Amino acid sequence: MEITRSFFALLLVLSCVIAIPNAIAQTESDKKTYTIGTYLLNVGKIDLQNGAYDLDFYIWIKSDDANFIETKPKIEFMNGKATVEPITVEKNYYEARVKGIFQKNMDFRNYPFEKILLTVEIEGTEDMKSFEFVPDLEESGVDDLVNIPGWNLQSTNSDVTIHKYSDDSEYSRYVFSLEMERFPLSSFLKTMLPVIIITTIAMLAFWMSPTNFTARIGLGASTLLAAVAAHLNAANQLPPIGYLTLFDKIMIIAYALFLNNLLSMVIQMRLIDHKREEEAVKVNAKMRKAIPVICVLIFLALFLV
Repeated sequence: MEITRSFFALLLVLSCVIAIPNAIAQTESDKKTYTIGTYLLNVGKIDLQNGAYDLDFYIWIKSDDANFIETKPKIEFMNGKATVEPITVEKNYYEARVKGIFQKNMDFRNYPFEKILLTVEIEGTEDMKSFEFVPDLEESGVDDLVNIPGWNLQSTNSDVTIHKYSDDSEYSRYVFSLEMERFPLSSFLKTMLPVIIITTIAMLAFWMSPTNFTARIGLGASTLLAAVAAHLNAANQLPPIGYLTLFDKIMIIAYALFLNNLLSMVIQMRLIDHKREEEAVKVNAKMRKAIPVICVLIFLALFLV
């Protein structure tokens, strides 16, 4: 009797060992695989204030595990809204043209020389247990006629990530991304150069006679207003952000130089009012020599600390 029980127990263990791999294999075989690709046709308006951009592209899906004639691919655009116009629908192949507005958080720390990343993020409606994407790296890309005014397209990439939600469910997510940067020379000429010229003009006051109050103060005040206007104009192109951009740091250095300039004028005016012109000339020379020191100290504080 004991031998019989042992025999049946052994059979039960063996059946479990055999059944587990079969169950796993069955689960894997039931898992759908979509090979997905994207071909960009056009980039429309890029709204930096809202982190939004218009895209026009083709998308296709290949799968031996689906019948697209009976059921369209169950996918969602996770970072935007789009209209989908089917072009080719076959049993194992689905192609459509997509036009929509997408959104992405952008990093402006290096403004006006920043790089931005535009993405299209697509996710299936089924979790990783039954569905996954595979990127079509060979055919995905960008049309040669794509032109993005003010931006230089650096690279494109197609990738698949796993997105995990708060309930621990995992979904396959396809991400098509475009990395772009501003044209450096154009950005410098339009943004940095005016501020450099304005600040240089303001510093010319140090080479004017300390007794020429009206001209010096007029020069300092007018150039300061011009610098503030340039700063505000640049800031209005960006969304409200909680960090300093490269341009903000340059402007802080410029404001420090303006402060040094105006403070020097006030001290010299008081000295001249008390008939101490020689001391006023010395103060002017010392404050002028402080210009590079101020630039270096603030640069170190902003960029290296």
